Amino acid sequence: MPIDPQQKDRWLRELQLNGFIVLRNFLPVDFVRAMADELSPLLEAEYAKSSRDGFAEGRMVGRMALHLEQYSALLKGALADERYQRNPVIEELVDATMGAGRWKRGWTLVEANWKGSSFMTWHSDQKPEDTPPGLHRTVRATFNIPLVDFTWETGAMEFLPGSHHLTKDFTGLAGVENIYPHRLRLSLGDAIFRDGNTLHRGTPNLTDRVRPMLDQTYKKVPGDD
Repeated sequence: MPIDPQQKDRWLRELQLNGFIVLRNFLPVDFVRAMADELSPLLEAEYAKSSRDGFAEGRMVGRMALHLEQYSALLKGALADERYQRNPVIEELVDATMGAGRWKRGWTLVEANWKGSSFMTWHSDQKPEDTPPGLHRTVRATFNIPLVDFTWETGAMEFLPGSHHLTKDFTGLAGVENIYPHRLRLSLGDAIFRDGNTLHRGTPNLTDRVRPMLDQTYKKVPGDD
């Protein structure tokens, strides 16, 4: 069923202004819990292995990102549901921002952090070489589903609203003395749709529980302007 036109316009205006949309009560809580339950054994096993063997060079201690395509056996339950991988509301928003038929699905990912993780560095998911010159155009977007409540204790994401408009030649935050991030407080069932050029970071998890989040990315087809 198509998005209500007025709601769609509100969401797209939020995306244009902030670089992200918070979708409140977007998914059934039982469905989100089912995805979390399916991922729990994998996250526990992979974290135990990394803790035992030592985290790979360049990987932040207490943080992990796993491409779920490597674990195809997991993608047969709730994780295979189209409400995650091919959500019709999300893909209508992708059509509106990149053009219908002018994008492809990218990775399917779970990101997690544990107690002891530190602040991530500010970053965008979009590489400078993938960023078109001139005025901002969305060429990458991400659909995120928190699998636990996001609070200051669990390690919520922080965003710099409006930073998606930064140009290809932006050199980073070095030397910028004052920045004013927004930390998202999210409940189970909430979701995020964000422009890939928006600066963001993960914050420390202060609890004894893992804080997982699902990603589904979308990318503009190269050369299709």
